[in-house]
Amino acid sequence: LNLGKAVILFKSSPSYPQNGDIIPDRGTIDIWWIVHDGGLLLLLPFLLSKHAVWLGAGDGTRKKNRLRRKTIGAKLRLFAVTTSPRENAEKLRKAVTEHLERVRIQADVTVVEDLARTDIARYMRDETSVDDIPSRDIMTNSRDETMRDKMGISRPNNPVASLRKDGISTHHMTLGEVFASDCYEDGPSNFTHSDDGIQAASMLNEMVRRESRDANLVVTNLPFIRKDHDSEEYFKFLHTACKGIDNVMLVRGSGAEVITAYA
Repeated sequence: LNLGKAVILFKSSPSYPQNGDIIPDRGTIDIWWIVHDGGLLLLLPFLLSKHAVWLGAGDGTRKKNRLRRKTIGAKLRLFAVTTSPRENAEKLRKAVTEHLERVRIQADVTVVEDLARTDIARYMRDETSVDDIPSRDIMTNSRDETMRDKMGISRPNNPVASLRKDGISTHHMTLGEVFASDCYEDGPSNFTHSDDGIQAASMLNEMVRRESRDANLVVTNLPFIRKDHDSEEYFKFLHTACKGIDNVMLVRGSGAEVITAYA
């Protein structure tokens, strides 16, 4: 991560398709989106969904397979995870759906609110990059450069992850923070904090196992790797979050935006 590279951690089982296999009825890839992280979490499953193993029953001709690949692939389902009780689920679903339409990715969108009162976001991002940033203010078109400097918000010309036209970095933002001007409501934010994150990891695992029990692959954010993080605690978090899930891909982007939403 310090070298500006992406990290992918993959846990598989014998059920995961190999080259030459054909998944009946196309198969399903589920995306659990918690922090933006440069869009790599969206791009990878989209590209994987176009592989020949997800085309369903073969029709015997390579040319026809190429034509089918343009319109058929694995079914994508996106679970947008709220991380604050202030986030409006319906507005977030609409905002994420519109974003997918802009980047031409077809996926069914479901908002998961069960994690809104946990501190799951704390373990999925660098909290020092977003501390004390008022989410609603970030998403307005404020020109207050002094406030930007104080909050450490990146300038528009920086090659950072952003879903905004003005280029403000959304690398470590949750989905609610990315789309805050549309999705946040006034009110208190009450969280259930845990020292080791196991409670949040357990709840995430419970949600994934319930909602993605029929998925061929689950893709979600790789928890943020901190220099001062105890390795045993880190992998305990990973083990808890992935327990009982056959095939899961954990993705940590480099901070560079890989999907362009605006011309």
